[in-house]
Parts: sequence; C-alpha cells; structure tokens
Amino acid sequence: MKITIDTDICKKKGKDVDLVLYLISLLSGSKITVNTFEKARQQGLIKFEQMYDRRFPFPETVSISDTGAYIIEGVLADSTIRNITNEHYLELANKLREIFPAGKKPGYAYTWRDSTDCIVDRLKKFTLRYGEYSDEEIIDATKRYVNSFNGDYQYMQLLKYFIWKNKVTGGETERQSQLAAYLEDDEEVMKINHDWDVTLC
Repeated sequence: MKITIDTDICKKKGKDVDLVLYLISLLSGSKITVNTFEKARQQGLIKFEQMYDRRFPFPETVSISDTGAYIIEGVLADSTIRNITNEHYLELANKLREIFPAGKKPGYAYTWRDSTDCIVDRLKKFTLRYGEYSDEEIIDATKRYVNSFNGDYQYMQLLKYFIWKNKVTGGETERQSQLAAYLEDDEEVMKINHDWDVTLC
C-alpha cells in the first residue's frame, strides 16, 4: 500500500493529522497502540523531557529524535519521489561532488564531497522538502556557491551541508539550505556568512 498525505487537505476536511494517521494504521492493518510508543522509545526514535512512567505511556512533551527524523524522511522520500530514478540521483550526486574540492576540509575529519550514497540521500530529502528542480538549476546553483569563495574555502560548507543541514537554536531544530537559497536567488540569504555554524547536524 502506498499512501500520500497532504496535511493541508486534512485541515480542509476538518480532520487532525494524528487522527488521519491513526485511521490509516487501522486501514493498513498495523494499529497504533502503546506498543508503538514503546518500540519508538526503545529504538531511540523519540525523545521527551520528563521521566518515563509506564502508568502514563504518552508524555505530552514527546518529539522526534534526530535518528527518527532521519529514518522517516528517508521512508517518505523513497515512497513519494517516484518520477525520478535512483540512477538519476546517482548521476546528479556525482556531478555535484565534482564541483566541490577533493579531500578533507582543513582542520576537519570530514571530506568536502562525502560519499555518493550520502549525497543521494541528501538530494532525495531536499526534493521532498523543497520541491523538484532541474539538474541544470541545481548544478548551476552549486557552481555559483563554490565560485563565490574565489578559491578560499575556509568558510565554505561541506557539500552535504550545502544541500541542507539542521541547526539547533534555542532547543529548536531548524532546517537550513544554502542550495535552496541559491535556487531561489535570495540575495539576503545567499550572502556568505563567514561565521557560518558548521556544527554537525
């Protein structure tokens, strides 16, 4: 069973998303129960502040963990993006990797380009969140970003973080994408911030 949900349509029909997801779990024969919460807790897919107590199995402060977000975004991307083949993403990923310098970023243990599989994963999740762009647009935006540093790459992001990265501010996780900014030609966002936070997401 393949299921696509538009949260705006849920609102238009006067149904909360949690209710829709519960009904889908029943329809698909995989009912959401307390055991669902337990599985998520045990696998580290959720996080919450207060001490866990089995008498109150659903703490109100539950939020998704980084691991949980990574997994569900991967499932959604692979399930939703059907008109673009994996081979297509592989080809695009390799073209983007060629634009970035080879080797490791000075002072860091990470390579500029990362692995092809990592970039493919990032591109799929980028498409899921920001929509589809042509290869030419993405390649052009990437070239403009790299060229903007004029060969001095000290403050340039790694390729995977250029595509998107998570930045935690005040306890809240925010998705940021220089690629999206360059694709949208947002001059304010595109200004290079030499104090850019390169903390791992």
